[in-house]
Amino acid sequence: MTHRYTAAGDGWLAFITPARQLFVGAELEPAVVDRLWSRIRDERGPAGLLETLTANGLFATPPFAFVEAGDGDVSVIVRGDATVRAGAEQVSGAGATTWIERRMPGGSVGVALGGRGGVELPIEAGVVRASAFATGAGVLPAAAAAPAAPAAPLASVPPVATAGPVPTPAPVPAPQAPAPAVGPDDFTPPPAASAPSADAGPAEPEPVSEATVTSLPDEPADSEPAASGPVAGAAEESAPAEPAGDGYDYLFGDTMYRSVEDAAVRPADPEEDEAPAAPAPEAIEGDHDGSTVLASSITRTGRQRRPRGGAPAAPAAPSVVVVLPGGTREPLDEPLVLGRAPSVSGVSGGQLPRLVTISGGDQDISRSHVRIALEGGTVVVTDLHSRNGTTIVMPNGDTQKLRGGEPTPVIVGTRVDLGGGVELRVEEV
Repeated sequence: MTHRYTAAGDGWLAFITPARQLFVGAELEPAVVDRLWSRIRDERGPAGLLETLTANGLFATPPFAFVEAGDGDVSVIVRGDATVRAGAEQVSGAGATTWIERRMPGGSVGVALGGRGGVELPIEAGVVRASAFATGAGVLPAAAAAPAAPAAPLASVPPVATAGPVPTPAPVPAPQAPAPAVGPDDFTPPPAASAPSADAGPAEPEPVSEATVTSLPDEPADSEPAASGPVAGAAEESAPAEPAGDGYDYLFGDTMYRSVEDAAVRPADPEEDEAPAAPAPEAIEGDHDGSTVLASSITRTGRQRRPRGGAPAAPAAPSVVVVLPGGTREPLDEPLVLGRAPSVSGVSGGQLPRLVTISGGDQDISRSHVRIALEGGTVVVTDLHSRNGTTIVMPNGDTQKLRGGEPTPVIVGTRVDLGGGVELRVEEV
């Protein structure tokens, strides 16, 4: 079956087969690409793909979309910003903690991904980078267009050479800025026109001046003498006399010296918090302007007083526990792996779990049966490919059979049935 996709150099990595398609929105190692290409052609379905994508833990799982065509319908698993449309329905994984699974009506399928779109190409099977994908009668979703190349600047036109004199055309007036004001001294009268001679030929038109008239500078040139008179004298009188000396000491006045004892900062005693402040010493005339705080007037630190009894403690976050069949409560301060003889082998995730043995010796319970962890404030239950599976019972009575290796978020009050009459409870304390 031939599909269609929009090629994009910065798009998602698309694994295309006739019946299944996987789209991953992250840069992958070559070994991971080879493993996913092998798993998508496996007949076990998406289990192998999900195991490879979640190998580094749930929160390290990249955004992805999986599409598998069935008998009259389409199975969709999506995580992240990808959008899958089948018929009149569509589903997106944006905002989901884990991923969203949906079974949608078959027929035409379109997948919108990230990246700038390019040329539309056909494909039967392979690994490409794409910003959109469609199969059947589906329409390729519109992708972001690539930025247009800047227009080339216009080349300047060289002057055209002529063989003879060219009559000067009448000048066309153009909008100009208003001319600067010209004083009487700046005006130069035009020269007197001389009468044309009888022997002279026809008068030639006077050439048009191309000189640009600009306003005169405000300041006189260096060659002109400095201005003198009342104005210059007034400027000299208004300028402050610069005192002799180096630097800018004249801006700060006389230097005031204080002893180390006066400038020392000491912690206040508890009983001094209620004592009245010492009266400020009288200002010495000529010492300061009356608004400056002297170092000698500092008698104690200006730290803020804490409210008596201490600051109120922040409310503690609610803790979640897992209640075992015998009534033992296991806190979820770290991930738990529960089973008949649990071990850490085959358990994904960066943090090592705490192993909890379920006593009783029931052979229906696998050695490492289920993993329960608190991730981002949400309780997540994962069946570890147990022999008889795991079923969760919601507080309202709804039940759900878990898929092996698939993390499933639950709420407080949920029961986890491991089979053989062994049941766990998620409670809050």
